[in-house]
Amino acid sequence: MKYIYKHGNQYWYQRAVPSKLSKLLGRKTLKISLKTNKIPTAIKRAKLQALEHKKMFKIAENSLSKYFKNLFNKNEFDSQKYTLSFIDDFDDLVNKLFFSKKDFINILKNNKLNDASNLSIERILLDNSSTEKMSLSLLIDEYLEAINAFNDKKKLYSIKKSLSLLIEICGDKPIDLYNINDTNSFKNYFIKIDKISTGRRNQSNLQNFFSVIFQKYSIDKKNPFAGLKWPNIIVKISHQKFSDEELIRIKDFCKRENSLISCIMGIMFETGCSYSEIIGLESEDVDINKYNPYLVIRSNSIRQIKNIYKRRIIPLVGISLNKIQTIYTINNKGYLFKDYSNAIELLKFKFEKKLNNKLKTLSNGKTSISFKYSIIERLKSINCPESVICDLIGMAKRKSFYSNEVTLDIKSSWMDQIKML
Repeated sequence: MKYIYKHGNQYWYQRAVPSKLSKLLGRKTLKISLKTNKIPTAIKRAKLQALEHKKMFKIAENSLSKYFKNLFNKNEFDSQKYTLSFIDDFDDLVNKLFFSKKDFINILKNNKLNDASNLSIERILLDNSSTEKMSLSLLIDEYLEAINAFNDKKKLYSIKKSLSLLIEICGDKPIDLYNINDTNSFKNYFIKIDKISTGRRNQSNLQNFFSVIFQKYSIDKKNPFAGLKWPNIIVKISHQKFSDEELIRIKDFCKRENSLISCIMGIMFETGCSYSEIIGLESEDVDINKYNPYLVIRSNSIRQIKNIYKRRIIPLVGISLNKIQTIYTINNKGYLFKDYSNAIELLKFKFEKKLNNKLKTLSNGKTSISFKYSIIERLKSINCPESVICDLIGMAKRKSFYSNEVTLDIKSSWMDQIKML
């Protein structure tokens, strides 16, 4: 516990002044009452005060180098404006100790702290009063500031997504109450929806979050997300292309049904787009009035496109054009799928699972990713250039001596040749 010591029934902050600044500041040590006898509160206040003093030392050092003579002699540097004021936050420990540990446990059990019997009285008195306020959602900004993630939009999005999923699956509660049961619930959720690789990525974010917060607040507990074991990923038939018979069944379903699932499935049919790319479309991303209608895949407020090759323009033909026209007549402002684009992540996953379950019944157990592989094979069958295929599905292109751009007209002419009427 840096810069903290206890005197009587109160914690104090004490820090040495760098020797080269002692004359400028007029003192060799800085000593401030933290106005509390709770160790978690003292730690938090000491860290806040330490940040202010760090700022003060930096400013003082700059002043010393620039205005050495004037400031050194007159001692005009005001250190008080860097001193924080704290309000009293005491518990009467003497009165609390009149009660037995058994009484405390009964009280805490009523507050859903059933594991209190394993704690010492000191831990109960000093720690519990603050951890009730330390719910996960209230610590997110502190964590993001600690790792300096606010300037990295991709990292910020990924972390917030992982934390929101944890809250949705396990609930929002004090940080030190998450345990192995919550970890298993989180893991089992991704296993059930067959997204183990996604679960692993989210686990990495959560493990780092708990590690940083536990260290910051001196929480003596094992990181619940450390050492989590996942089952091996088995490559399934869902990564294969659809057969001609399967494509016909899917096309007939999309034409026959007038549901949201058939609409999204139909848009995927002639574009090869993923579920997340379709669900995040805005009205501005679609143009159906031009000679060559198209949609644009790009980043927006709810969807980050990390790979530059995934940002692309895709011509609309066949059933994909028909389904876009249908949804566009309903929502032509803002997000095309308003009910799902702004939905919580858990709901998005459930809807995607429902869509894939329907696809599995129409094919031999394949899922929406097979649309991309089908587009590739259909274009290859008519000898479409590799550069055009890469541009359509969002894959990295091979390096070339020429910088010929694949235009919308070129892409449309190839897609028109494979559309299924």
